[in-house]
Amino acid sequence: MQKKSYNGLDLDVYEDVLDNGLRVYITPIPRHTIHARITTFFGGSILEFKKGNSFIKVPSGVAHFLEHKMFEKKDGKDPLAVYENNGAAGNAFTNEFITAYHFTGAGHFFSNLETLLKCVHEPYFTDENVLKEKGIISQEKMQDLDNPFSIVYDRCLVNTFHNLDFKNTVLGSLEDINSITKEDLYNCFNTFYHPSNMILTISGEVNPSEVMSFLSSFYKQYDFKKRPKIEIKKKKEPVSVVKEKDIIYKDTLSKEVIICYKVKRPDYIKDEYLNRIYFSFLLDLKFGAISPIVDVFANDKNLISPVSSYLEPVDDYYMIIFSATLKDNVSDFINLVDDTIKDLNFNEKDFGLIKKAILNSVILSTENSTGICSMIANQVYFYGEVIYDMYDKLKNLNFEEFKKAISNVDLKNRSYVVLDSKN
Repeated sequence: MQKKSYNGLDLDVYEDVLDNGLRVYITPIPRHTIHARITTFFGGSILEFKKGNSFIKVPSGVAHFLEHKMFEKKDGKDPLAVYENNGAAGNAFTNEFITAYHFTGAGHFFSNLETLLKCVHEPYFTDENVLKEKGIISQEKMQDLDNPFSIVYDRCLVNTFHNLDFKNTVLGSLEDINSITKEDLYNCFNTFYHPSNMILTISGEVNPSEVMSFLSSFYKQYDFKKRPKIEIKKKKEPVSVVKEKDIIYKDTLSKEVIICYKVKRPDYIKDEYLNRIYFSFLLDLKFGAISPIVDVFANDKNLISPVSSYLEPVDDYYMIIFSATLKDNVSDFINLVDDTIKDLNFNEKDFGLIKKAILNSVILSTENSTGICSMIANQVYFYGEVIYDMYDKLKNLNFEEFKKAISNVDLKNRSYVVLDSKN
């Protein structure tokens, strides 16, 4: 076990790798509440992978379906009920990249940790319980099909990506959900739920040596064979979008709009962490709390909801996404967003203010066990390691380097979707 530290944050992390390949990150902090999370690098955008000597393809939505089924056990014990009886709260989530299972609680830590690990290592799939789950998840999907944001977002993905499986929603279509079989679930479980494709993050008032001793003892009951690295099918993706604009007509009193810029990741800065940070600065400077457009949006009587903006890394691209609910006049809103984001004039003073705000938010994120586990898991997934010099990198962000990093950003590949009234 190695002790490492986040520079400038007074935060120690104890790292270790078990014989079965599970990477463990333990962060002791003086908080009575402990958060533990096990993350598998298998999300909704992974549909084709190698099994044996050939690639197989599974239905869209299978990662989310698998997440649901991992809570059903042969002995009938519900892990969520076990957590609750121990005074803890447990849950799980699936996004495009990962599936994570977690609990938060003050007592019975090792009992809860055992429940968490058994939850992800002991599958129980039958034709009958898979069929039952199809009805449950189909109801969840039906709610999405009536949600204005989900409608335009799902269509936007299809209109943005030609080949990448990111264009498929995490839930999958109703047809996908109903086509999932027990065999699909076992294929995905046996491939992606091996400890070597997972990480365990724990934070709170814990003793790292005791945790590692427990893990060593716990895993003796399983025979996880070493196996080759998982091979995901690579797909070439053109820079262009599939469709530049789309209008969906539905019974609605307002207009839901989503705009997506598909941007090739620039290579001016080789450090992917800094690359992503500088792109987030672009959004903060142009659409954040101190940007001039905030007052414009606040006084715009056409806006029903606040304008949301965020950055999503997808393979070799960034998706820069804006969404809003409008009364009318969609074209003016789209033109305003387009003109604002393409205006690459920046104020160094504002850059400094955002830099301070981000440094403060990083410090605050290390004050709770859940935030720490999430931060470490995200860094290991996106960058392959914990960014222990994260604070130093943020502190040394340079305005001139920022301008150079985004000076050649190509924002012409854009797709937008509008949900409009039939009338």
